Amino acid sequence: MVRFLLIALLWFVPLLAQAATIIAQLDRNPVALGDPVIIRFTATGVTSGEPDFSPLRKDFEIRGRSQSTSFSFVNGVSNATTSWELTLFPLKTGTLSIPPIAFGSDQSQPLDLQVLDQPQAVPGTTTDILIELEAEPKQPYVQQQTIVTQRMLHISPLQSQATLSHPPVETGKGDIRQIGNTRNYNMMRDGHNYYVIERRYALVPQQSGELRLGGTVFEGILAEPGPNSFDPFGISGKRIRRFSQPLTLQIQGQPASYTGKQWLPAKSVTLNAHWQTPANKLKAGEPITLTLAIVADGLAAEQLPKLEMQVLAGIKAYTDQPELRNEAGNDGIIGVRQEKWVIVAPYNGEYDLPAINLDWWNTLAGKQETATVDPVKMQVSGGQEAPAGQLPPASVQQPVAPDNGKQQQSAAATPEPAAQGSLRDGLLQWFSWERAAFSLLLVWVLLTLAWLLWRWFRKPVHAPTGQIPPMPGSKQPVEAKSVLRRLQQACKQNQPQAAHDALVEWAGAVHGLHPALISSLREQADPLLKAEIDKLLSSLYGRASGAWQGAALWQAVQAFKPGNGKPQSSSGLAELYPD
Repeated sequence: MVRFLLIALLWFVPLLAQAATIIAQLDRNPVALGDPVIIRFTATGVTSGEPDFSPLRKDFEIRGRSQSTSFSFVNGVSNATTSWELTLFPLKTGTLSIPPIAFGSDQSQPLDLQVLDQPQAVPGTTTDILIELEAEPKQPYVQQQTIVTQRMLHISPLQSQATLSHPPVETGKGDIRQIGNTRNYNMMRDGHNYYVIERRYALVPQQSGELRLGGTVFEGILAEPGPNSFDPFGISGKRIRRFSQPLTLQIQGQPASYTGKQWLPAKSVTLNAHWQTPANKLKAGEPITLTLAIVADGLAAEQLPKLEMQVLAGIKAYTDQPELRNEAGNDGIIGVRQEKWVIVAPYNGEYDLPAINLDWWNTLAGKQETATVDPVKMQVSGGQEAPAGQLPPASVQQPVAPDNGKQQQSAAATPEPAAQGSLRDGLLQWFSWERAAFSLLLVWVLLTLAWLLWRWFRKPVHAPTGQIPPMPGSKQPVEAKSVLRRLQQACKQNQPQAAHDALVEWAGAVHGLHPALISSLREQADPLLKAEIDKLLSSLYGRASGAWQGAALWQAVQAFKPGNGKPQSSSGLAELYPD
């Protein structure tokens, strides 16, 4: 045994005494921006330390790394060779210097890499990607909705792991959101049929001046044609990365000629009014509901102002929180603000409700316009006539939200005939929405105090204090249940796009994946769910034969348990079919 150890030690002594020689090599030079380059470091002998590749991150993104070691013993001479391979993506064009890489006290020689502009689509070829960004209008006003269209054109089929980022706002201020669903269609260009993946975004600039959208990034694998090109896992083929050109917009300020109270640039703005009961058939003392709505094509609901409505003195009007709704489509966002008003006229008579006006800027015509709700004459009957001095002339108006306390004091100071001192009139004068709300609040407080006292007296005298642990077996939140229902419905109706969107929400809401991407879910998935996700993505890309069937995906989702997959780092890119 001792003899064997001595022989092994003598065999390794030459290796320890031999200084390491490190050579760096590139698999290609020059390389196009967006294409990967592989650099190999080969060390002959034993290095004095582990390599430090951090200097490469200045000009490159490191996406893959592997290491191999081999030993040989020929004619009494031993050799040890270690190789490191890294896949690099250049971050810019030009001549990039690869500095010496330290392996302890040893280091490799420096290299220069020439990085060219990304290749453009060449007619007749099937190996390239073209990404476009365009905006309409190109010189919008501040806060005017601008439609940004992102298109990716490709001829060769794509593997399912492709990603395409959203356009970011690099300079200036603006809010951008995707509208509608991702579109897939074919386009003829330069005599060739391209597959097109299109997204549309609503961009709202927040200040005048220059606004710049950064280039979007596509990363994926082009399927290589040939008899042996079938790959059910979507990992073979040529991996590429392509970029769109940045998009710069000049944002105009608010025109000096605009006189409205709030700046509202839109394609169209309309005001609508709906009476629960016709305005000429109202009953005294009975509340009726008036619904007012602003509909703006080109503005979000959050941009729409509160309507200013005035009524005659003696009429009570109350409003609740408005309902805001955004309807998204391929032509932009239509914002809807809906307000419900409760109006009560206590006495018979005619009341004039004045017109409601809203100024806005017509971006199509380039001029100021006014949306109007026509004035309405309210005819009230079925009650008592107003006392002398209670019904003011038609020209006297008051705000919609009067001080009810002052009105009640004024009414109390005015003497009324004995015929009007009935119990019904007294109740009508006493009743108000504020008093009703206060009464309900008082009842709620008393019930809460009674419940707390009951709990206190039922509590054991020597009960230990402390926090109550959470109940085991708690159910999922309502949002998670809603996502699962949508996913089940999409699978049942064999709708691949709806199933994809529900899977993205399911990954974030149920399993806490951040970012919530199909690629992140696929990395966590078990083999059954991973296979069904690949089938779904293949169907969306148009590479699968036959219609997609969702029953198997739903079964895989039900059987999936988190933790079976191996989490990997995310690339930070958005899924090609995001929510």
